[in-house]
Amino acid sequence: MKSMHVKIFYDGGHIPSDRFESIISNLEHKINTWLEENPDIEIINILQSESQGAENAWNLTMTVFYRQ
Repeated sequence: MKSMHVKIFYDGGHIPSDRFESIISNLEHKINTWLEENPDIEIINILQSESQGAENAWNLTMTVFYRQ
């Protein structure tokens, strides 16, 4: 079975790009590392949400539903 990887795409029109790109890269790395460490899981669904707080503080969440 081929391994699964996650790539997050976004349209960063008004987003402070350097900071948000760092958040995206870090999250992709965390998810891909977790997927590599758990090759026998069955991914059921992946959901994403984001929010912006005060002073350009970003919260980006990925939820992975899986069977083990």
